[in-house]
Amino acid sequence: MISLREIADNFTTISSTRWAFGAILKFDMAIIAVSIVAIIVGHFVGKPFDDSFIKGVALLLGILTTIITTSKALQGFEPHKDKPSATDK
Repeated sequence: MISLREIADNFTTISSTRWAFGAILKFDMAIIAVSIVAIIVGHFVGKPFDDSFIKGVALLLGILTTIITTSKALQGFEPHKDKPSATDK
């Protein structure tokens, strides 16, 4: 089983498929954090966002994540044949 740390590590022999999956997850987490901060700041400033902001962010992240992860999942999650994986010891 692959760990999240192995996916996020830049110096591993992990395949580009796993790298793309990890990269999109990191991007999603960053956008979610920025959205939450924006909602909190808007609330305290007195100009709160309406519900469509959250729905829009969720929709766009869902579309982006689905497109990238589906295409990468169809390619498979195998390590390169000429490089040993982290679990081969």
